[in-house]
Amino acid sequence: MSGQKIGIISPYPEFSDVAKQLAREMKLDVIIRHGLLGKAVDIVQEWERKGKVEIVIARGETAATLKKHVTIPVVAVEITSFDIAEAICRAKSVGTEIALLDYERLPQRFDYDRIAGIVGAEFKTFLYRDEEQLDEILQQVSRQKIDVVVCTGVFAFKKTGERGFRSVLVHNSREFIYDAMKKACDILRVRLRDLRLCRSLQTILNNAYDGVLAAEKGEVTIFNPVAEKTTGMRAADVIGRPVVEVCRINATFRALYGDGKDVTGQILYLGDLPLVVSRVNVMLGRNHQGVIVTFQAAEKIRRMEAKIRQELNNKGLVAKFRFSDIIGRSIMIQETIREARQYARSDAAVLITGESGTGKELFAQSMHNESNRREGPFVAVNCAALPENLLESELFGYDEGAFTGARKGGKQGLFTLAHGGTIFLDEIGELSLNLQAKLLRVLQEKVVMPVGGQKVMPVDVRVISATNQDLTAAINEGRFRADLYFRLNVLNLHVPPLRERLEDVPELFRYFLERLGGPDSMKSFNINDDLLEALKNYMWPGNVRELEGFVERYVALGEENINTHVTFYKLLQKLTSGAAGEVARNNGNQLTIELGSLPYMEKQILTQASKLIRGSRNEMAKVLGISRTTLWKKLKELNIEVTK
Repeated sequence: MSGQKIGIISPYPEFSDVAKQLAREMKLDVIIRHGLLGKAVDIVQEWERKGKVEIVIARGETAATLKKHVTIPVVAVEITSFDIAEAICRAKSVGTEIALLDYERLPQRFDYDRIAGIVGAEFKTFLYRDEEQLDEILQQVSRQKIDVVVCTGVFAFKKTGERGFRSVLVHNSREFIYDAMKKACDILRVRLRDLRLCRSLQTILNNAYDGVLAAEKGEVTIFNPVAEKTTGMRAADVIGRPVVEVCRINATFRALYGDGKDVTGQILYLGDLPLVVSRVNVMLGRNHQGVIVTFQAAEKIRRMEAKIRQELNNKGLVAKFRFSDIIGRSIMIQETIREARQYARSDAAVLITGESGTGKELFAQSMHNESNRREGPFVAVNCAALPENLLESELFGYDEGAFTGARKGGKQGLFTLAHGGTIFLDEIGELSLNLQAKLLRVLQEKVVMPVGGQKVMPVDVRVISATNQDLTAAINEGRFRADLYFRLNVLNLHVPPLRERLEDVPELFRYFLERLGGPDSMKSFNINDDLLEALKNYMWPGNVRELEGFVERYVALGEENINTHVTFYKLLQKLTSGAAGEVARNNGNQLTIELGSLPYMEKQILTQASKLIRGSRNEMAKVLGISRTTLWKKLKELNIEVTK
């Protein structure tokens, strides 16, 4: 116990000798002084005032007196039945008529008859509660034929000596003096640990950016520098004072403490300064309740949030679109928006279905931005854009050395990057069965295991997926797992194709034209109602994406004649008379299929479609309503060349 001294109040010389010997053996730093009751109090109070000792050891009555007058811990060395028996044996050598003077305790600790039986000596027992009663007992003893008086207390021993009695003092055994010194060491060790903890806590509070104040049993116990600065009061003037008193003299403290009830994120204005205040009630022990108040400037929180958003934006993990960005006033699109807003309030998985180009990711981003996860990342991944082995490492990450060329230190997967936010899995129907099984485990267990890793990592992610395929058909064909489908399709949102909401085409055209050509484009291109109505006569098989591409071409080429709109009608005619448009509208181009096995009929469809369309694979995939990846796989599988 280096650096911590133990004070020992010795009642008699032999006690001091034993304590010194034990201190040497235990390598303790002790101070030993002789003293009883009032004198002992003076000694210990001086030690405490000068910081000489951390704890005090004293004998029974003296220890009880010290506990009433000093604040440092006091360990009592109590006497035992063995100690009394030993003293009676010593008294037998002096005389046969023996009296025992003991301090009265309730309940009484010692069985005096049993002690008498063990030592083989009769003795009379007298119990006293105070000095006055002790004097009365000594007068009573003096009138009896008593040879020797055994005293359990040093004060009584001193009194009997003054009255001329032959007396014997009950000594403490070495064993119990050792126990008291060991107990003192244990207490000091705990106090040292608590002191270090308190200092650490104080350092944390002093350097915290938040204001912190706390109260226990109605008194202020914590008041950190930010609280000092905010209230204009010093901690030294506040700590230890009743809360009601501090509230009465300081309006800011009164506002922060409020009614002392739990509150989270309350906005409190101190003049023009808005603070975000939280209060929580805590139980300290069985019956003690405390209140902790934390607060910080709202502007500081806004700056932190802005910084987080900027970091997410720098990584591209931000959803840019909101429901207000979705163009259209038709009943169909408005109903879809209403349904999506309801889904935004949930954390359940969402499956967005719809044809290619309808704006499925726009809805996914909007749901994220209106959800409780809006401050978290938004991670989008196209499941058809990457080969299976690369997609797995992108989704789940990989550990160092997982494969040849793996980055040193490994790489975080997209699920890990999306922790606390949303992951958008576009073209989910293109996942291989192997990856479907791994994705299912992530959804069920909410953990990911990096490629080549040995440990799973918990993730808190909302999954929104999208497809332009009929997944129920894919399940029947064995290309998609039914269990994964049900996990992904907890909430279903269907985005209607543009041909089912043609009344939105003029507004979409206006939006794209002004975005690409400038705010005055409608005027500079002299766009009239006839042009907008003409747009509604086309079915837009490529949906909103095709309309955007049309406007982009129109702006890039410019209008040859703003009165006759030659360029506009040429571009529109090209769309309506093109092979893709003809096939999409079933305008006389028909396929003849001979009934047979599914692969046989698929080959007929793809071969004839290739001859009819005579375009790129992109157009062919668009007309057939499948993704480019699926078309490529089918063509390769059936060994079909696309006719140019």
